Amino acid sequence: MTLNDDQVAQLLNEGITCIGCGAQFQSEKAGVPGYLNQSKLHNYLASLNSIDDPIELLCERCFKLKNYNQIEPVAFDSAHFQQILSSIATKKALVLYIVDLFDVAGSMIDGLSRFIGQNPVVLIGNKLDVLPKSVKKNKLANWLRKQAKDQGVKAVKSVILSADKGDAGQILLDEIADYVDDYPEIFVVGVTNVGKSTLINQIIKQVSGNGSVITTSRFPGTTLDKIEIPLTETSKIIDTPGIIHASQMTHFVDSKDFKYLLPNKEVKARTFQLISGQSIFLGGLGWIDFLNKQKISFTAYFDNKLDLHRTKSEKAAVFFKTQAGKIMQPVVLPGNEEMQSKEIKLSAGQDLAISGLGWFTFHDPVVICFHFQKGLAISVRQAEI
Repeated sequence: MTLNDDQVAQLLNEGITCIGCGAQFQSEKAGVPGYLNQSKLHNYLASLNSIDDPIELLCERCFKLKNYNQIEPVAFDSAHFQQILSSIATKKALVLYIVDLFDVAGSMIDGLSRFIGQNPVVLIGNKLDVLPKSVKKNKLANWLRKQAKDQGVKAVKSVILSADKGDAGQILLDEIADYVDDYPEIFVVGVTNVGKSTLINQIIKQVSGNGSVITTSRFPGTTLDKIEIPLTETSKIIDTPGIIHASQMTHFVDSKDFKYLLPNKEVKARTFQLISGQSIFLGGLGWIDFLNKQKISFTAYFDNKLDLHRTKSEKAAVFFKTQAGKIMQPVVLPGNEEMQSKEIKLSAGQDLAISGLGWFTFHDPVVICFHFQKGLAISVRQAEI
């Protein structure tokens, strides 16, 4: 027995949502969250055996994302994102704050404390698998906790894991077990592309045995509305939209070039020794001039596919102008070419972190001039590794 037209209309009036991104289905405007062809939506609903059957349907965007890894740009309202986050402060909730270990500065949420109120925070450092295997988890957890504290977030604990690994869901469930009974709502927050949906899918597998139900991708902005998933009889996990940081390098380049920015396997540390008058390029994205008189040593942590090319500083500007986009890849999208230059002094044991790209760790005091895109965020910090 299938549904009749009246029952289909009832479901549509109630507002059914995409299982991938959480957006409410609509057939009026392509390019707007939740779009699905009217006939496809109607035929699916009509095929259900009961009006109470679970809706396991993907919108057009999520279908292409899941099956073809194709991104369909959609119009979204950032104010709506902030409204969802702001509601956390009014609830009794546990907050799971996910940060990308490969882009810590770029994945911190400015002013998070004002969104979440006095609710406890479990800080989760994701993507451990792309860092060198020599990294000490306890040391990294303490370092991450300090970074969050410097941003005004005092975490009750920090957890280091890799959401892509099969045990990630169980690791996190064990870490939050003492909080589940006291906090009926568990909100997962983070910027785009930190692995929120991947981690929640791992939890779902542990709890129910089901496979992936939330769309995951290398593209930013996968989850467009909050998605609620039952955890126990009295608690639920709520995946929130990823906050978009336009100052990350991923927003300056074409999505086909994310392969140079977002590592999916262990990053190999690359150590250099340079002297004054030498420069190093980050693909076709920018370059650093070294101004020290003495030789300095530093280690670079970037995707293995990103070419770090050394040249003489006197030739750097011409080299960038003539070779970016040719032998030097990737380059920024048209409209993002405006550059800025900044002189920076760093001490031994400090990082220069480039949002959405990677970082340099300097082993000697150094003075550099960094030539990079206007609007791209950079920061100096205590060494991560």
